[in-house]
Amino acid sequence: MNNLLDDAIHNRVSREQAAHTENDVLKKSYGLKNRFKHIWTYPSRLRFDETLLGYFKNLTGLNVLDYGCGRGDLSIYILSQGGNISGIDISSVYIEDAGKRCQYAGYDRNKYQFSVMDAHAMQFSENDFDLVVGLGILHHLDVETALNEIYRVLKPGGRLLLQEPLADNPLLKLFRKLTPTARTEDERPFTRDDIRNLKQSAKWKAEMSFCGLLEAPAAMITSIILPNRPDNFILKAADWVERNIHRLGVLDSWNQYVLINLVKRP
Repeated sequence: MNNLLDDAIHNRVSREQAAHTENDVLKKSYGLKNRFKHIWTYPSRLRFDETLLGYFKNLTGLNVLDYGCGRGDLSIYILSQGGNISGIDISSVYIEDAGKRCQYAGYDRNKYQFSVMDAHAMQFSENDFDLVVGLGILHHLDVETALNEIYRVLKPGGRLLLQEPLADNPLLKLFRKLTPTARTEDERPFTRDDIRNLKQSAKWKAEMSFCGLLEAPAAMITSIILPNRPDNFILKAADWVERNIHRLGVLDSWNQYVLINLVKRP
C-alpha cells in the first residue's frame, strides 16, 4: 500500500510540475481572475485578507516557510516584516523568479533562500520553523502526507496558515468546470469533510475564517455590469447576508475560500 501511495504521489508531483513549469498554469489562473476584478475586493474578501496579514506582524527573527512560494509575492512581504524566509515550490521557473525579485528588492541574501522541493518530502529538519504559510497550495497535494510533513518541520506551538479554495458552492463548481485550463489536473478544493477533519484533529488546534459565499459569485457579475464600481450596492447587500450566514456557522464549505489557522500541539 505504501509503495502504491508513493507511486501515486510521485505521478501527481510530476503532473503538477509540468503544469506549472511548462504550462505556467499560475499565470493563466491569475489572467482569468483578473477579468473579474471585483473578486479581489469584495467586502468579506478584504476582511479575510486583513485577518491573514494580521498574522505577519512582528516577524523579526522568526523562521518562516513560504510553502509553495510561487514567484515570491508573499515572501517579499514577510521579509519586509522582518522574517527569515525559506521558500519552496515545485517549479524551477517560479523559484528563479522569486530569488531574483528578492535580490532586486535589496533584501539581505542571508535572510532568504528558495529551493525546488516536493512538499510531500521536505528537506528540512524537525522543528525548523516558527510559521508555515501556504496560499492555495495544499489542495494540489496529498493532504494527509503534506500535513504530516508540515507538522514535522514546524516547532511545537508554531502556526500553520493556509488559504484554500472550497468545493461545494454550485456556482463556483460551474465556473471551475468551464475554465479547466486555469487549474491543474490533480487539484481538489476542500470539502465540508476536509474542514471537519481538520477541526477534529488531535495534532492541531484549529480556527477557520471564510469568505465569498454570496459575494464571490456576485463579484463576478458586478465586474461585468458595474466594472468601475467595486463598492457597489449589490456587493454590500450580499455582504450583509453573508455575514449573518457566517454567524450561524452554516454552509461554510460553500464559501470561495477558507483561511485555516492551525497551531501545532506538542
